[in-house]
Amino acid sequence: MKSKLLTITALLAGMLFSINAQDFSNLGMIQLKDPADYKNNEKTALDCANYLLNSRFDDLDKDLTHNQAQLFLIKWMGGTPDYMFSLDETVTKATGSNTSLLSIFLAASVKYVLENKEMSTNEEEVKFNSFLIFLKYCEDPAKDSKLNGEIKKMIKAKNENSLREYLNI
Repeated sequence: MKSKLLTITALLAGMLFSINAQDFSNLGMIQLKDPADYKNNEKTALDCANYLLNSRFDDLDKDLTHNQAQLFLIKWMGGTPDYMFSLDETVTKATGSNTSLLSIFLAASVKYVLENKEMSTNEEEVKFNSFLIFLKYCEDPAKDSKLNGEIKKMIKAKNENSLREYLNI
């Protein structure tokens, strides 16, 4: 019985490790030249977004894997003809000069549009839901993110069901 329990535990641990361990070593080799390239790499973009959103805040700038995921997202977002991403003053106020916070917001935006394609043309819904995903990340104590004053105000507005007003939507 103990050996079965040990085997099951080892298998589960291996599965969890493989789920969290992403191999993004080939991201730099992916060519994004024409609209089909962007369309064909939507899953890769979503994988990168989820990887970043599942990472601890302090890990975002520590290794090449996170940097590769961030760079791919920026490249994909900047060229995809199927989705529009806008960064306004509320994003700037929330992230300041912190590139790690900005990469989390970008990941949240990609995650929302790719998982909700029918809503991807509604700029206000994209903005609102991107902030919901972003704030969920920031609130997660396991992520250990850096909450500046603006993020704290946004979390308070979200908790009071007034985030739309706070974001001027």
